[in-house]
Order: sequence, then C-alpha cells, then structure tokens
Amino acid sequence: MKLRFLLGTAAAFLAASTMLGQLREGTAEIEPFAGYLFGGTFARGTTDVFNTRVNVDDQFAYGGRIGYNITSLFEIEGQFARSETHFVTHTDGGLFGGGSTQRLGDLNINYWLGYMTFNFGHSRAVPYVSFGAGVATLDPRIPGVATSSDTRFTASAGTGIKLFFNPHFGMRLDGRYYATSLNRNRDRCDDFFHDCSDRRDWLSNGTVTGGLLFAF
Repeated sequence: MKLRFLLGTAAAFLAASTMLGQLREGTAEIEPFAGYLFGGTFARGTTDVFNTRVNVDDQFAYGGRIGYNITSLFEIEGQFARSETHFVTHTDGGLFGGGSTQRLGDLNINYWLGYMTFNFGHSRAVPYVSFGAGVATLDPRIPGVATSSDTRFTASAGTGIKLFFNPHFGMRLDGRYYATSLNRNRDRCDDFFHDCSDRRDWLSNGTVTGGLLFAF
C-alpha cells in the first residue's frame, strides 16, 4: 500500500512538472539575450572601401526577442541583435614566425529580423528551430575614410532549447546563422581558372547566445 502511494505521488509530481513547463497557445514571450558573434568575411570586391578581403572580428553580441505562440507548437518572433565589432586582417607568420592581426576600423552590425519558430514538445525542456529574414544595418567607421551605413537583406536560421523553471519564467540557449547580401562582386577571380564572374556575395556569420525567458 505504501509502495503504491509513493509511486502515485511520484507520477503526480512528474505530470505536474510537465504541465508547469508546457508552451501554451496564445501566450507571449520576451527574451533579453547576450552572447558571442562569429564575425565572418567580406570578400574582395564586395565593398568600395577595401580592395582586399577583410575579416569581421569575433565580438560580444546582445539584443532581444519577442514572440507570440499562435499554437502550442508554432510561434512568430521578432528579433533585434547588435554587435560592435571591427574590420581586421590576419597575416600568416610563415614556418616559424607568429602571425599578426591588424585592426582596420570599426563595424557596428544591427540585425532586425522576423522568424517562424517551431517548438517541439510541452515539457520543461523545449527544443526548437527557427527560420527568418529581415535586414542588417552595417555601419562602418574607418579612420581617414568617409563612410556611410548601409542596410542589406539578411536570411537566418537558428536552433536551440527553452528551459522553463515555471510557466512564466525560464532561460533560452540559442545558436543562429546569418547570411547578409552584399554588393555584386565584379572583381573576384578564381585563382585556378582565372575566371571573373558577376555574382552576388554574402557576409556569413553566426551567434551563440543565452538569455532569460519571460512568458505571459
């Protein structure tokens, strides 16, 4: 009798824990986040400032998301993310010499994106995938060079997990990829075939972030 009581109590506790964490249709979510940007590369010919390939430095990133659960499994989200990074070049030091990194200027990146997010499950731990699009504002600051900001189309995909501590509070761990369209590249040649083509290049980078999750 005692064993039945203990088993019944444990089953009720597990069921209650699952219900506490479930995503609910018609609820909104707000998430401030912070993390790390993996910067990517501007290929040669994609800017009017540099005539060589330049890298975007890995840097701190932060922002926020707001979402609405249309159903318990399908959510629409809006995201703002910002990183105050730099243009850099990396040189190889050769067989025995050390390489070096030269900072060429600053680059602020602001992402404004909308997403479709698909949540899997109703437990305290809810994995998800997201697909979205929007724009990135690229704002360069280079000493001695007159520059202006530019806004470009950006596509994005992400995945992660939501961890609920109770129905209204939790945390979210997220990994996200961004592909930002740049100028048409009329000056990029293949070193082997010596073939130059007029094609569109992309700035590809990504973020790994974590944040608090508020649901109501």
